[in-house]
Amino acid sequence: MIQERKQISFNQKLFIVENRVLPDPSSNDNYAIRIAACNGHTDIVKYLLTQESVNPGARKNYSIRHASKNGHVEVVELLLEDSRVNPGARENYAIRLASENGQVEVVKILLADARVDPSAVQNYAIRLASENGQVEVVNILLANARVDPSAVQNYAIQLASENGHVEVVNILLANARVDPSAEQNDAIRSASENGHLEIVNILLADSRVDPSAEQSEAIETASMNGHLEVVKILLADPRVDPSDFNNIVIKLASENGHAEIVKIFEE
Repeated sequence: MIQERKQISFNQKLFIVENRVLPDPSSNDNYAIRIAACNGHTDIVKYLLTQESVNPGARKNYSIRHASKNGHVEVVELLLEDSRVNPGARENYAIRLASENGQVEVVKILLADARVDPSAVQNYAIRLASENGQVEVVNILLANARVDPSAVQNYAIQLASENGHVEVVNILLANARVDPSAEQNDAIRSASENGHLEIVNILLADSRVDPSAEQSEAIETASMNGHLEVVKILLADPRVDPSDFNNIVIKLASENGHAEIVKIFEE
């Protein structure tokens, strides 16, 4: 009797195993492949792509968009082999975010696909690559005829200057389409405000740049923030008038406790 019960118990288990319902790898809108791609789990992505129910293009091509953003080269290559995947989805999100984050190899792979437009969203890719100092990506993008480094009022050189990315500024200035004086000389004003001495020097070497723009704002903010060397360089330019706005430059330096700058004006 005991043996019979054991036999029945075993048969029941066998029935359950043979007839069990396996989890659906495409559940939750293909969450499995989306998160595996996002986190760079190549082997898992490869396996999931063999499952009939799995759609790697789900959620507006979430998988390739986020694999690109995070620089998962092998995953990007795997996904591009599937005809359901569109690397240009969501206004070319993949190359835009790969460029912004400096994912060089991913950018190269995506540019080789005819569906990808590196100039999408007002040249977002080169604008954000420049803003973040992604030198190699900037060079790669500039080699593409569709890319305009002067887009959105020369945003690229303005933000590269503001953030102190010397190499990017030099690269952009070598392009005839780029105007470093755009937006009332925002580039030199921002570089001066943030104390980026080398960039200030580079910009001053360009005849289009006027350091006295906006009532000599460059020297005002440099003085206010205590950037002594920048103040010295700007003072050496005859176009800069430190007495603008009733001598506000020395007032700002004094107000913020920058004694060395105050002394310069008293000499």
